[in-house]
Order: sequence, then C-alpha cells, then structure tokens
Amino acid sequence: MEILLFSDSASTAAAFPTRGPNRVRRFAWKEFRRQVQECLAPALCYLDLGTLPKGKLPGCLRLLRTRPQLAYALIDPRRSVAEAALAFHEGAADYVERGALRAGIDQRRLTRVLAYLEAKRRNAAPASPGAVAAGQPYKPSGSDWSQVVHEREYTFGLLFIELDGKEEMEKKYGMKNLGIALSAFRAFIESAVRPAHGRVWIWSGFGGIILFPFSGGESPTLQSLFRLILFKHLYDIEESLFPNFLSLRLVLTLGNVVYSERNVGSVVSDSLNSIFHLGREFAQPGNFYVTEEALGFGHPALRDFFLAAGDFEGRRMLRMRLPLHRKG
Repeated sequence: MEILLFSDSASTAAAFPTRGPNRVRRFAWKEFRRQVQECLAPALCYLDLGTLPKGKLPGCLRLLRTRPQLAYALIDPRRSVAEAALAFHEGAADYVERGALRAGIDQRRLTRVLAYLEAKRRNAAPASPGAVAAGQPYKPSGSDWSQVVHEREYTFGLLFIELDGKEEMEKKYGMKNLGIALSAFRAFIESAVRPAHGRVWIWSGFGGIILFPFSGGESPTLQSLFRLILFKHLYDIEESLFPNFLSLRLVLTLGNVVYSERNVGSVVSDSLNSIFHLGREFAQPGNFYVTEEALGFGHPALRDFFLAAGDFEGRRMLRMRLPLHRKG
C-alpha cells in the first residue's frame, strides 16, 4: 500500500521516512484533489492539518470517502481536533500529535498502521457482488473506447435502464406499433449517452445495460444521465411514439466485466448480476439511482441533487431529486 503525505511543511515531511519498505511520498495541498482522483491503487493518505486552511478538512474527507481504496490519517500539530478519539471514531487510521511528529514517524509505526488497515479490510462485511472492492485496484478502460480490447476485463460504468410498465404496454399496444415505438426509444437513449461514450451492450426491447468507459478520474457519465432525465419530458412531448409520458428506472454503478463484442449473453459477471438485482429488486419506478462510489467520479456540483436512498447488498445508494412537472 502506498503512503501519501499532503503537507506544505518541509519539517513535517522530514518526520516521515523517504526510504525503506514504507516510503512516504509528499505532495503540496494544491495537488490534493488531482492526486486523490488519479490514485487507483490502495493508499494511506496522511493529512497535515497544520498547513491545511481552516474549514477545508470536511471537503477533503468527503472526497476521500468516494475512493474506497483510500484510507486517511491526521497530523495535528496545533491540536485543532478537540479529542483524538473522535478522529478514530470518524474513520482515521492514525492520529499524529505534535510530540510524535517531533520524535519522527518511524517504519515500525507505519507498519503497525498498515497492519491495522489490512485487518480492518479482512474483517469488513463482504462487498456486494460486482463491487470494485476496497483494497483492489480498478482496471481502467480509458476515457473512450480506443484502448478497450476484446475479451479483456475492465472497470466500466454500468447503467441499468428499463421502461416501467412492460406488461401493460404489451397488452395495450399491437406488437408492430410497440416495436416501432421501442426502436425510437432506444435511439433516444443512444443519443443521450453518446457524449459520454456510452455504448449499448445488452438490450431486450424495453431496456438493458449500457457501458461507459472508466478512466479512474472524473467522468462525464453522470452529467450525460443527468441531462437525460432533465430532457426526457421534451422527448415525451416532441419525439416519443408512445401516447403517454414514459417512466424509466435507471441505476448507475461501477463494476468489472470482461468486454465482449460477440456472444454477450455468455458473459458471466458478478457485476452484471449485481446491477440487475439493483434495477429489478431495489429501484422504484420513475427514479434514477447511483452508488456512492459511482457518484464520487461525477462532477462535484451534481452531488447536491442526490439524496440518500438506503443500502442494498452492502452498497450505499443515492436517488436523484427529480424535476417537478404539472399534470393535466
């Protein structure tokens, strides 16, 4: 596991080893967001509160918590944390006060902290099927499809999307008219996800699974789906061949699958099982859900538009606050 130190203090950096099995890499605070977003491997991040501007810690912790492969520890030379025990209760793996910093952080201490994190990982509840588990690196598929190789496993953004009321539609509309309307609906979805390089992978008329390339950094996927929800009513009015407004269920997760362009039905993946469970057992009609992990890779400004929606198979789920529209 890597150890990263975020500090603007040369004396704080000098207290940590730069050689040996637990070598520490130092970064200035201005590099924090970029380093966290680009860090794909498991890492322990030491945060120097002595050089972090007041009021910035909560935002830093929120960003770290969107990266399940990252743990954090606090360096507190000014005793800005009233009670050290609270730091551990809130998830810190280590707390370094002024005396310990002056004495120096040796290899033995770092080994002990890393052993604690490993024990915590082993004793944690099993990750839900298909989750990119904490402690395991992502397998980025890139920012587009240019680097994706057939029959190789990658991490993708996985979108489950399905029309509600399938049985009622099959009873109400003739098969020919229904097929034409569903074909137009698929074209709308493909157009909506294209800006984020979304690709329909599995489709069965009323919906399916769409893959989005995943680079490990901030992704446009969430923005494209946000726009899809906002503009769906315009599609209902201007383009849809259905007489009524459509109701959709959407679920966005991250997961590892072996990409195959042929014989997709033979792909066996915990990620696929998981997202189908979410879409058909958890998601409520007319709503868009996203896992906490996937939300963390979207634009930060979108977070405020999502509400906690509970847990399912070990995953924390959030639901988009839907735009209001008048009926009648």
